[in-house]
Amino acid sequence: MPRTVVLDSVQAASLDRLIAAGRHGSPEEAIAAGVALLLRHEDHLATLQESWHEGVESGDYQPLDATLDALEARYGAMEKANP
Repeated sequence: MPRTVVLDSVQAASLDRLIAAGRHGSPEEAIAAGVALLLRHEDHLATLQESWHEGVESGDYQPLDATLDALEARYGAMEKANP
């Protein structure tokens, strides 16, 4: 189904450069490639979220704050030891 896409001047210039460089044959091809990339990104995020939930539900995890505090203490001690 045809759609109208409105691009700002920076997006339009970027699209024009991609086409001029031969990266895409037309604006439609470039936008289709962008949508495909966005969909892959969304799939990746969904996989990460699912993995995170599985980890939390397994009970074998440490809250992020505790991990960050431990890393800060570790690297702070290393920094003090090697000024």
